[in-house]
Amino acid sequence: MQKVIEMKPIFMQEVKEILKERKTSSDKELNYEQETTYKYIEKFAKLTEKQSKDLYASLSEIEFLKENEELKHQIINVIPTRVEQLQLILPKTITPSEDELKQVIELTKKFEDKVQ
Repeated sequence: MQKVIEMKPIFMQEVKEILKERKTSSDKELNYEQETTYKYIEKFAKLTEKQSKDLYASLSEIEFLKENEELKHQIINVIPTRVEQLQLILPKTITPSEDELKQVIELTKKFEDKVQ
């Protein structure tokens, strides 16, 4: 039986690299869940790892996101380009100002044209 040792949010691109490495380096194939995840990631991972890290650093400067690792990762994985899209991601307990919402959208729009 396997045990969870640690849980932490990671970028979709990191998941893709981990699964790709497992797929090519191990003798056995990916299990059903891993294969399904790999197919999903190949289709929806939008940014490279470097772009994800750059956006993460920029998002970390916005006050309501400074301490929220999971939310920053979610924003990077989705790349919302409108305030309405961003608001769908936000938990109801987080109430950023309009300026903060616009800051996030400005950042994600910079990466929109770099989406692979």
